[in-house]
Amino acid sequence: MKVIDEACDKMQFESTGKVVSVNRLIIGISPKLSIHEGFDGGFGDFNYKKNRCDLTKKEASELADYMINLWSEFKNKF
Repeated sequence: MKVIDEACDKMQFESTGKVVSVNRLIIGISPKLSIHEGFDGGFGDFNYKKNRCDLTKKEASELADYMINLWSEFKNKF
């Protein structure tokens, strides 16, 4: 997963090429494992009827790896 346009808050899944808007490039996960972006929205292709994002298995794995790397970087900073 990579940032492709920081000014427009766009990220891209390298596994599938899907581009998603990510408000302020912030991605979060709730204790119920729902993924959200920014401070007020669902992530990517968020399906509000099912209350989940429609990610492929590859995209979900890529997103998890991306977040693990960010949290590891944060942890090692201190």
